[in-house]
Amino acid sequence: MGYLLTISCYLLSFSASLVIFVAFILHDPVRIILFFLGAFFWLLSLLLSSVFWFALSPIFSDPFHPTLLLSIIFQEVARVAYFWVLKKAQNGLNKITRQTNYSMASGVSGLQNSRHMLALVCGLGMGVTSALFFVMNAFATFAGPGSIGLPEALEKGTADVNRAGKMLPLFLSLSALLLTLFHVTWTIMIWDTCHKIGRSTTVFNPAIVAIGSHFLIVGISAFSSHGFYAFTLFLQSLILLVTIVYCHVILGGTVKNFALCVTDAVQDALTLRFVRSRFGLCSRGAIRVPDEPLTERNAIRS
Repeated sequence: MGYLLTISCYLLSFSASLVIFVAFILHDPVRIILFFLGAFFWLLSLLLSSVFWFALSPIFSDPFHPTLLLSIIFQEVARVAYFWVLKKAQNGLNKITRQTNYSMASGVSGLQNSRHMLALVCGLGMGVTSALFFVMNAFATFAGPGSIGLPEALEKGTADVNRAGKMLPLFLSLSALLLTLFHVTWTIMIWDTCHKIGRSTTVFNPAIVAIGSHFLIVGISAFSSHGFYAFTLFLQSLILLVTIVYCHVILGGTVKNFALCVTDAVQDALTLRFVRSRFGLCSRGAIRVPDEPLTERNAIRS
């Protein structure tokens, strides 16, 4: 029974990530590489956080809170560093993905005009890794003795996950799902600021929203330690919706056409789109927003 519960929790936690991965990443080898590279950058931020944890342990009796704040900062720094690395490597990436008769990687889609798609791919890699580390220990405990996890962290923890309530597995699974999507939106916002920096004073707004919502989500998660699972998930879902709408505006859309897209998606799911297509009752279809290059177009030509 423990293994069935653990498998179900993992499926729920990474269901949205799997759908995005299959729809946007799986068909493209370069995107798969960038996905795992995003996971690597997140692991680097975790490594820095661990180093500061040991460095602050002799100074603070409980270094959890200062290390947590530093961890958020390191994650955002890793996001900026990833953007900088990709921007420096963009010319080489364009040569690999350019669609010509002598393409070095046949079947690879062009990425030179896909700044926001790159942010989605890389953000998903960071989010999946973050969510995995978030739930791995608890899910290992749910599976029972002898399962893979980080037992020292569980032994030193103050909360017993086996006695924390029947809703804890569902809460952790949904929190991991939301965390993955948060990383996608944070990456889109941070990269938008990095791309437009120096153009106007408003370019820092996306970065402020991303970092502010990151700190806010961490603060809200503290309510879960007191058993307010539904309240925590509600606030996190509401903030996620706001960040998704904001990212849609960054991509060139509006709040109105976002609502239309959501309405069409719900209509397609409830009324079976392939059946309605036979009677000419299809929805308006997806509203495509043209993407932009990671670097300036003049730089790409050169």
